[in-house]
Amino acid sequence: MNSKLIYTLGTAAVTGILWGGYSGAIGLVAWAGFASTTAYFATDMRYLSGFFMTIVTTMFGVGFAWLMLQGAEILGGSDAAYALAVGIFVMCIVLMGQIKWTGYVPGIFVGTYSLFAMPDNNVPLLVLSLLAGAVLGLACDWLGKALFVKYAPKIV
Repeated sequence: MNSKLIYTLGTAAVTGILWGGYSGAIGLVAWAGFASTTAYFATDMRYLSGFFMTIVTTMFGVGFAWLMLQGAEILGGSDAAYALAVGIFVMCIVLMGQIKWTGYVPGIFVGTYSLFAMPDNNVPLLVLSLLAGAVLGLACDWLGKALFVKYAPKIV
């Protein structure tokens, strides 16, 4: 087995055990947490920089989704109003990609689509689940590395 595969298997095992086993038990939304954990790993940044990028971008996404929904309601709630509100805020999201700490646009979209998929648009529960997913991503990265350091030399 190559080293990268061993490291990846370690982080995957920790993710599955921690998130799959405990998210529902503590009242969080598992799919939102997994989305945030995935966003952490997809930033291609590790440890605290990836953690903060995930938090900033997913929270911006939740905020943009909330603004889209509110804007569409203010404009009358029609399909055209939703189209206009979404179009305006998607342009803003893309522009946010030009700023260093919001430059990970897929993270913004993770936060955005997560609110749209959330039953009753429960923002507090979504925010907690996304934050927990970012924490989990960081923890899995650290624990995966620790498992790799401890066991990889013996396997390879």
